[in-house]
Amino acid sequence: MEYKEQIHNYVVEHKEEILKTLKDLVKIPSVRGAAEPEAPFGKACADALEYTEKLYSQNDFETELNKQGGYLLSYFGKGKRTLGLFAHADVVDVSDDWVHTKPFEPIEKDGYLIGRGVHDDKAAVVISLYSAKILKELNIPFNSRLVMFTGANEETGMADVEEYSKKHTAPDFSLVCDAAFPLYRGDKSMMNFWVTLNTELKDIKNFHGGNAINIILGKASAIVNGETITETGISRHSALPEGSINAGYLLAKNLSEREDICVSDREQMLFLTSILEKYYGEAYGIEHCDECGKLTCTNGIIKTENKKIMLGFNMRFGLSADTESIKKSIASFFEKHNCTVEFEEEKKGYITPEDNSYINACLKAYSDFTGDKNPQTHINAGATYARKLPCAAEIGTTLKWGIPENTPTGHGGAHQSDECTNIEGFLEALELTLQMLIECDKTEE
Repeated sequence: MEYKEQIHNYVVEHKEEILKTLKDLVKIPSVRGAAEPEAPFGKACADALEYTEKLYSQNDFETELNKQGGYLLSYFGKGKRTLGLFAHADVVDVSDDWVHTKPFEPIEKDGYLIGRGVHDDKAAVVISLYSAKILKELNIPFNSRLVMFTGANEETGMADVEEYSKKHTAPDFSLVCDAAFPLYRGDKSMMNFWVTLNTELKDIKNFHGGNAINIILGKASAIVNGETITETGISRHSALPEGSINAGYLLAKNLSEREDICVSDREQMLFLTSILEKYYGEAYGIEHCDECGKLTCTNGIIKTENKKIMLGFNMRFGLSADTESIKKSIASFFEKHNCTVEFEEEKKGYITPEDNSYINACLKAYSDFTGDKNPQTHINAGATYARKLPCAAEIGTTLKWGIPENTPTGHGGAHQSDECTNIEGFLEALELTLQMLIECDKTEE
C-alpha cells in the first residue's frame, strides 16, 4: 500500500497528541439542549463545533462554520472531484450509572479510552481532522477536494445535514465514519410509533423508564401502595437488540404476579409482558427479512400520563418491506387490545450498489490493510448521515472491539454507559480511513 509505512509512523509519533485531541473534545458535554441564538441544538453542541473549527483553523485548513445550520465544513485540496468524510460531534444523553468515570471526564483504562462520544462519534471527528493533517504534512499526492463535515444534530434528527444539503452539493462519494468496518453500503428504513393503553391504572402509579426511543429499556420503575419497585434489564441499541432484556418487561412480569394489585392493573401488566419480551415484531405478525436483515421492533420509553401507560417503539426494516401493511397490522393488533397507536414519519433507508467503484476501492484498501482477501459489505441496522447523501458508505472508528475489565453487562458500547473505544483499534481506523481515501482518489469516475 502506498504511504502505509509513513502514515503508520506519523500516527505512532503523534499518538498522545491525537488522543488528547479526542479527550478534549469528549470533555464538551454536547448533548442536545434548548435552542439559543446561533445554537439551534443547544450551547454545548455549538461549543463542540466551535472547538472543532479552531482545530482545523489552527492547522490552516479552510473552514466554513454555519452556526444556524449546526454544522461545520472543512476543506483540503483543490481537485475537481470531491470526496467527503462525515462525522458528528453531538452525543446521546447520559445516565448516572457509569462505573469507570464520569461521562465527560475521559480516562484511559486497560488500553481503552472511556467517555461519552469516544466511539460514537467524536472519534470520527478526530479521524477526519488527522486524515487531512497527514495528507498535508506528509505531502501525499491527492487530486480530489476533501470535504469534512462535522454535525451537531445526528443523534436527534439530522437537521444539520439536511440544512447542509439545501446549500451545498454533496461530494461525489462520502465515507460516514459512524458504523463498523469493513464497510456498510446501506441503512434500514426506520419508523417510530407510540402506543397508549386506554384503560386507566388504579393501584399502579407512575410506571416509567427510558429516555431514548432507540435504546431498549435498561431500568424501569413503578409505585405500588407507596412502594417504589425497580427492575434492571440488559440495555442494547435498538439496531442490535439481540441479547437485550427489556426492564419494562421484567417490571410488568413482577407486577402481574402481585396479589395486592387489582385485576385490571394485572391484566395490563400481562399484556405488557406479551409485547415487550421479544424484538422481531412477532406479537404483531410483522416479521420480515430481506438483504437488509430482520425487521426489529423495540421499546425504549415507557411513561404514565393521566393514569394511562404510553410506550414508544422504534422499528427498523429492509427496503423491500411494505410499510403500509406493517402499519395496518400494528394498528389492528393494538386496537383489538383497547390501545391507540400514533405513527411518526418513516425515515427511508438507502442502498449503494455493491459494484460501485468507490465501494470497491474501499474494500481493496481494507483487504490490503488487514490481509482479509474477501471482505464483505453489509447493510446497517442503524442510521447515519449516509441515508441523507446521494453516494456514500459507512465505516467504523475502530478495528478492535471489547470492553475494559470489570465493566458491567450492558455497558461499554455506543449509547451505553461507560462508552469506550480500543485505543489501538482507533488509531488503526485512522490509518485505514486515510488509505481508503487514497484509493478512492485514484478511482476512475
